[in-house]
Amino acid sequence: MREVVLLVNFQDKKQLREIQMMLLTVKLRMRMVSREEYLQTLGYLAGVKGMEAGQETYEGEELGREMMVFAGVTEEHLNQMLFLMKKGGVKPVDYKAVLTDTNKDWNILQLYKEISQEHEAMNQVREK
Repeated sequence: MREVVLLVNFQDKKQLREIQMMLLTVKLRMRMVSREEYLQTLGYLAGVKGMEAGQETYEGEELGREMMVFAGVTEEHLNQMLFLMKKGGVKPVDYKAVLTDTNKDWNILQLYKEISQEHEAMNQVREK
């Protein structure tokens, strides 16, 4: 699988442009995931060999936040990208994930729910 970053629910055009420029700098491919594709598996969206498209189309509401999924991205490229985003003053993307053997069969909604729960749990720990 080639390195690719899935971009989900980016409504802020300035933020999206800045992230796209940074991805180009690091030489990472990107794939914009449309709302209709939210029921497809992450593996399929990332281009994992042998993963087929599902038949369902998502017709529900948009997610509450934007999300980035790093698929097949080397540690070096991931670190470069995160550094550029922090250094460049890009509006933070709180929901970030790496494609794994565990989550490659999940869809966007499942991953979003998982990250959302983790994010909430971390915030509760910080508040204590």
